[in-house]
Amino acid sequence: MKRILLLAIISFFTFHFSVSHAQCADALKQYAERYPAAEPQDLYKLVFQDLYGPGHLITDSTACAHYVGKEVAEMSDTTNFPLYEYTLCDSNYVRVNLIVVRKGIVSLGQMVSAVMRSVGPITPDPRFVQSHSATFKAAYDPHYRIVSRAIFERDFLPLFNTAPSR
Repeated sequence: MKRILLLAIISFFTFHFSVSHAQCADALKQYAERYPAAEPQDLYKLVFQDLYGPGHLITDSTACAHYVGKEVAEMSDTTNFPLYEYTLCDSNYVRVNLIVVRKGIVSLGQMVSAVMRSVGPITPDPRFVQSHSATFKAAYDPHYRIVSRAIFERDFLPLFNTAPSR
């Protein structure tokens, strides 16, 4: 099943974007190696995030601040998830671990602003939005928000380069 989904994702990216089969295959292979507990819906979520960014999640800054603040308050001080990771083939977006807010590397206001500025012009149909699989959640405890690559590299990456890791 995973193999079929991987081939479908690669074909989709190759057809719709300027990436090769090899680029997508390599990116998906690396993702599967990094997250062996990932299920097909987790791979789908990665592709979905690379295409649509955070627009499917929330479009109101007050609600975004509420949900991010609540998640940060409830999460552990440790994580099995990287501080940040680029999305798939085109790496249009970055998953930014909320531990950086919890540890004060990035303020809640900075995170909310970055998420809101990362929302693209296309909002996907909510019927196609997927959550991570229960297996992925149990293995990696992911708490992150999607930020555009340009905003991440300009506003956050310099903070990470000077901050202690995890």
